[in-house]
Amino acid sequence: MENKTYMIHTKIWIENDQGEMVFGAGQLKILEAIDNEGSISAAAKKMKMGYRSMWGKLKKMEQRLGKQVLIRKKGGTSGGASVLTTDAKTLVKRFRHINQKIDFDAQNALDEIGL
Repeated sequence: MENKTYMIHTKIWIENDQGEMVFGAGQLKILEAIDNEGSISAAAKKMKMGYRSMWGKLKKMEQRLGKQVLIRKKGGTSGGASVLTTDAKTLVKRFRHINQKIDFDAQNALDEIGL
């Protein structure tokens, strides 16, 4: 019998008490892109997403979290800029940690059943 390696994949997200998505992989990617690019506009271009679409997702995220995720500087001749708030940086760090832990635990559980 041929030896095969199997991998398990997980997907997690956070919902509020109304069952609405608050934070997940998509929101994580948006915040990471803004953190790396320094602005919503540059992040939207990098992700091949419309600015208005990204702006809407950010507003929805802030409303559902009840916290601001960005500190924004309006544009002008030098252009605008956005940086993640301390709360957003903490959320990103902890969400990544939870995701890694769940992936690790899920893979161990799969390995234990002998696949």
